[in-house]
Amino acid sequence: MKLFKYEEYEVKVAPEALTLGPFKKLWSRDKTKEKEKATNELAFLYFYCDPRSDYQYITDDDDRMEAVKEGIGLDKKWKPDTLMQRAIDFYKTFDTTAALLLRSANLGVQKVRDLLTTLEPSDMKSLKDYLMVMKLIPEVAAMIQEAEKKMNEETEYGEARGSIEKTLLDDGLDDMAERVKQENN
Repeated sequence: MKLFKYEEYEVKVAPEALTLGPFKKLWSRDKTKEKEKATNELAFLYFYCDPRSDYQYITDDDDRMEAVKEGIGLDKKWKPDTLMQRAIDFYKTFDTTAALLLRSANLGVQKVRDLLTTLEPSDMKSLKDYLMVMKLIPEVAAMIQEAEKKMNEETEYGEARGSIEKTLLDDGLDDMAERVKQENN
């Protein structure tokens, strides 16, 4: 989603994001001039929901929520109210297929991590399983890293000529044309 970005140590909210119902309501209910509460809530949304967030490695929603709250300085007792929950649910509808697959892959990695902590390498079968999983870790890590890179590329939009923005489809066609050229040479 290009409505929220994290750069220069802060979450940047595109003006058009505030035209979307749930985000607009969060912004509008903060009647203060500085909009500190709204800014914190929108930052929470980004870090909690966005697949580009550094907190996405935390696969358990409750644990991720606590980590984000602590990270951005929200009160420990703070919990999403109805309006915030609507914004969370709405934000999640913007997940791309790549983001959904990456979430699933991260859940799988978490299960493997849990398995490694419970395996007892004292018996031969467990030791073989343990060593087999250990051999796969670099490959799995590389695949996850590549998936994250692709997902981040998917959410970035390059500039085309004039004021027209390139779309994901344009980039996909460019990549495909390049691959076809390479195969024919």
